[in-house]
Amino acid sequence: MTRLILIRHGETNWNVEQRKQGRNDQPLNEKGAAQAKLAAVHVIANYDITKVWSSPLQRCANTAALFDLPVATSEHLLEIDYGEWEGMLTADIEAQNSANQYSDQTNVSADELDPPGGELRSNLPVRANLWITESKIAEQAKQDEDVVLVGHGGSMKGLLVALLDLPDQAMNTLVIDNCSITVVDINPNTTNRLVALNHTAHLTSPNGG
Repeated sequence: MTRLILIRHGETNWNVEQRKQGRNDQPLNEKGAAQAKLAAVHVIANYDITKVWSSPLQRCANTAALFDLPVATSEHLLEIDYGEWEGMLTADIEAQNSANQYSDQTNVSADELDPPGGELRSNLPVRANLWITESKIAEQAKQDEDVVLVGHGGSMKGLLVALLDLPDQAMNTLVIDNCSITVVDINPNTTNRLVALNHTAHLTSPNGG
């Protein structure tokens, strides 16, 4: 069985400002860098990491580098392409949508909408399955190993939907905070199992309990 340890990247200034950053290559801010170190220390202390995967964007790659192992990157792990919404404040997006009298999705969270000129949210689980094939993680689950994946909130929700065979609508209910840890057991002969979701205690307690 393979344990897949999912870590969302640390905080960026655009996270603080609540801007849609998507494919924009924002760096970690000071708090985000500290979060990344806490997450890495916790994972290294509790798991025997043999492989590390990461989105190629620096806010993920900088965290992945803390494991002192070769890092495999994949375009399939990139955040959703927000198109015209890249760099916009979430509040402004939702205000525009609420003001659109022709929209049948007024008063809906921006995270539940397809960004204009960007990527359909339904494509996130599709890309996730492409990564599952690329990484061969299901095929290799017959051997016990712990694999880290550092990624983004949106694309990680798509990955959970793919791994756990959930409906796309489940992405609307998942919460994945900066540098939280989510763990999925990849089982070769049965269904995969969600072991931990959005674990953040390591960010607030000295021993990461």
